[in-house]
Amino acid sequence: MRTHTATVLPFPRQEEQACEAVARPRVRLEPTRRGRRLLTGVAFLLGLAVAAIALLALDLPAALAGTESAQPAVITVEAGDTLWDYAGEHAPEGMDEAEFVDEVRGLNHLPTGRITAGQQLELPAAEDASR
Repeated sequence: MRTHTATVLPFPRQEEQACEAVARPRVRLEPTRRGRRLLTGVAFLLGLAVAAIALLALDLPAALAGTESAQPAVITVEAGDTLWDYAGEHAPEGMDEAEFVDEVRGLNHLPTGRITAGQQLELPAAEDASR
């Protein structure tokens, strides 16, 4: 019958441990492949959380909902009407009538300021005219 014997090693003294710590070279830790993936995933999720909080805090969807441009008005020219008459009626505040007439001419591809009865004209929306 064989008996196993254990070897008892003495604990190093504190002075010996201190000397070993000084003599030991610096240890550089490098993440494993799994660790790098984990760090990348955590950073990605943190970025998503920051973006979601920013969207909720800034109320960006509500701000983007009002970005639809107003539709231009289409009118039918009646006998005796002029572009200057329409400028006086439909030009937004702060806009010169001459600028409005130029805008209408450009929008409707009119070579001159002459219009005829029955002609369909597109008038710029107030937001478009203020550009």
